[in-house]
Amino acid sequence: MESLIRRFIHGSMLDIQMGENMEAYEYIIERQIQWAKNRGISLVGSRGSKGRPAYTRTLDDNLFEPLLPETRKSFQKADGHEISHNSSDPRNLDNPSKMQAVHSSSALSVNVFQYWQKIGQVPLASAACGFCRKGNNVSKRIVFEDKYPIDKKLFRFPPNIDLVIHNADSAKG
Repeated sequence: MESLIRRFIHGSMLDIQMGENMEAYEYIIERQIQWAKNRGISLVGSRGSKGRPAYTRTLDDNLFEPLLPETRKSFQKADGHEISHNSSDPRNLDNPSKMQAVHSSSALSVNVFQYWQKIGQVPLASAACGFCRKGNNVSKRIVFEDKYPIDKKLFRFPPNIDLVIHNADSAKG
């Protein structure tokens, strides 16, 4: 039996046929677990020794470089609990943070975009993503876990968006 996975990618709805033994979510997690194993990164479960071992022992193990102070502040200010633990000890392996998951979209956002923020090349990153033309210097800063209210009937609290690229005030029309 095949399943149909519908994804919205680059402005188009795509239907992807997946075989019974190859669900997209499972495939991604397995590839990420393999990535960690290939690099000698030890994994723990979502509750330490319990749960699927898909969480790094430390947050830095899941990041290309440690969080910059500004990036850390963004995550601490948000209410998504991406870098916090249910314990006061950040080394508590029984409660890894959400961002320690090898499949964390927040970790992916930091791994790809924090570098460009650090070197002051947000416009270049924006152009590479197709958000603007190369040479356009309107994109100014990257914010992680920014909140944006949407339908208040469906969402009591505004969701945290993994990554938002803010333009200069002069770009607003």
